[in-house]
Amino acid sequence: MLRHSIKLTHADLTYRDSALDDKKVCQLKHIIAKSFADIDVDAYFEYYFEQDAKVKRRLRLFFLDCNIVGYCLLTFDDSHHHFCLVGASAAFLPEHRGQNSTFAFSLSEVFKYYLRNPLRRVLYADTMLSPAMFRAMAKNIAQVYPNQTPPDRAIAELYNEINSEGLISAENGLRCLKAVGRKTNYSNAEIARFRESQKAEIALYCRVNPNFDKGIALVTIIPITFTQFVLTLKKMIWRAVFQK
Repeated sequence: MLRHSIKLTHADLTYRDSALDDKKVCQLKHIIAKSFADIDVDAYFEYYFEQDAKVKRRLRLFFLDCNIVGYCLLTFDDSHHHFCLVGASAAFLPEHRGQNSTFAFSLSEVFKYYLRNPLRRVLYADTMLSPAMFRAMAKNIAQVYPNQTPPDRAIAELYNEINSEGLISAENGLRCLKAVGRKTNYSNAEIARFRESQKAEIALYCRVNPNFDKGIALVTIIPITFTQFVLTLKKMIWRAVFQK
């Protein structure tokens, strides 16, 4: 059987200290090491999984034969006065990349938070090193920044607040880039395919963040609102009906 035809199982949990045994933690760190270059795995794991106990974390683990082969972690940071900031970390072993979308999990968890906190402004902000990950979001979500539309002042101010020490993109003038000190483990051939891609979302990503292969991430912002969910649902239905 071909690897890509194998369907993975998954488990969802609220992540807290000691939520996973040593074996599962080692498997997660192995996935992180396989996914990024120039990375301190222990520091990365501590930052996303264990730093600041006040941050709520939801985790989906993807399994093959009881072994973890991928994960998606969402963090809900409610320490900001004006909004809750949702972050993410996701990675798969190389042979399982591109086959197990984390979109459904992310959407459902963010939607549940929104329903529980309808009066709270919620922003999803992710530092994306992967053009493919950006496309997975941008092609499914109705309102994603940056996008093809010239940015307005409100978006510029939002980036200045969220990414105050970030880099400004020459493409759109937004402070939407961030040096993260790690790189995705893409081959030279994969990087070349991204740069030559005619897919609108990937082409946009490469214009805005041409140095994604040098440790520069694109800070992607998604407002979480009722309008967003309605427009996203319409977009998903349109894609299901009119696109194969």
